[in-house]
Amino acid sequence: MNIKIKISTENIVKATSGILIGGDMGIHFKGISTDTRIIKPGYLFWALKGEKFDGHDFYKEAIEKGAKGIVISRFPREFKMEEIPKTISVILVKDTLRALGDLANFWRRKLNCIIVAITGSCGKTTTKEMSYNILSRFFKTAKNQANYNNLIGVPLSLLSIGENAEVGILELGTNQKGEIERLSQIVEPQISVITSVYPSHLDGLDSLEGVLEEKITLFKNTHRNGTIIYNFDQQILREKAQKFSQNKISFGLNPEADLSFQNLVLSEEKIKGEIKFKNNSYLLEIENIGKHNLLNLLASLCVAISLKLELKNIIPLIGNEIPLFKRFKVFEKKNFLIIDDTYNANPGSTKAALEFIKGLSKNWERKVVILGDMKELGKDSKMLHEEIGKLVAEVADFAIFTGEMAKSYEKGFRSEKNKECKTFDSVDELLKNFSLKEFLEKEKRNTAILIKGSRALRMERIVEKLIEELS
Repeated sequence: MNIKIKISTENIVKATSGILIGGDMGIHFKGISTDTRIIKPGYLFWALKGEKFDGHDFYKEAIEKGAKGIVISRFPREFKMEEIPKTISVILVKDTLRALGDLANFWRRKLNCIIVAITGSCGKTTTKEMSYNILSRFFKTAKNQANYNNLIGVPLSLLSIGENAEVGILELGTNQKGEIERLSQIVEPQISVITSVYPSHLDGLDSLEGVLEEKITLFKNTHRNGTIIYNFDQQILREKAQKFSQNKISFGLNPEADLSFQNLVLSEEKIKGEIKFKNNSYLLEIENIGKHNLLNLLASLCVAISLKLELKNIIPLIGNEIPLFKRFKVFEKKNFLIIDDTYNANPGSTKAALEFIKGLSKNWERKVVILGDMKELGKDSKMLHEEIGKLVAEVADFAIFTGEMAKSYEKGFRSEKNKECKTFDSVDELLKNFSLKEFLEKEKRNTAILIKGSRALRMERIVEKLIEELS
């Protein structure tokens, strides 16, 4: 990743507690890069170590492409200081990943803007994007791109926020203990949001309680005079939030939430109802983005409220001048409705997707669900896949399960109702041994098809094949 930022060697050394072993404190950089494939002349190369690569091995390539400096935590093989031009800064730090976060925090303290941090098991990106769509109408607003939400992406995103920004919105992700703690210490948010807490990344977080404890550290590191925003509908989150002293705003479908959505009317095309805050009520009618995304919209409105914006100036614009955002894509071809929700999957997001397809109108006579594994669920993986399998049986007329956990899905599915399903060990096997073309030709009734699974399975290949066969 490349980020554009004007910064000096002196500030890098100061922020990271590094040692300058070559070059000069007065050397300035045009930006920072962690990837020699895309590095630009005048940039500082930051050597990070990943699971499959080590940036230290590419320091020569960085210099050959015009890097004005390198940050390292060890001397690479064949490294000779005398061969490095004196016009190039060489900065030695204890740990390049840790140092990147330290630099980001140094930069954050230079910024005169409000930082909004968003985490949760589901809905992080949607809430970030919706918040950005709202706030950017009123403030100079920055955000992290795509899903740059980890120990590399968040610091780089923070460093890319310009000094003229008024608000920065950062999504924080985790798959291991301590990651939210570190990220929230780096970004020092004034406003924090936890969208939801569900079983996810259990390989690293052990249990639902572990997920909750990891997420809640965001509130612990929110400014003492700041605002914390949470999902009132989730009791475990509601109870934890009460222990914090910051200003609080809750959201939910429960009328006791500070900001709630009442008199909900769902149709295939529309969501209608009232948004209630304090003693005021605002009518809202938007496209059907799903009940789960409605909660993400409410979370975004809480962010706006915490920045002293008035709902009467925002709600009439939603869906028109303020665009909505949703992860899933919908394609209607012939007598089929294809719901592409292949970005990722955990129990919470999969339940939400099943609720969405369940709520489709009776025009869609048949409902088909194609599910892949939900990854990183640890010792509870089989049980959680069985639970989802049971829910699929309540929704779908036919199901296809693929991946290592396909049989667990099937076990739950068959325990509820005697419906037909098929299982495959992988997406490759499904595409090779199951004729989607023949399947589609047999489906004469109006049929809705949901496709969802963890990113590792690349379930989008199934969507691509379905659309190809329908073209």
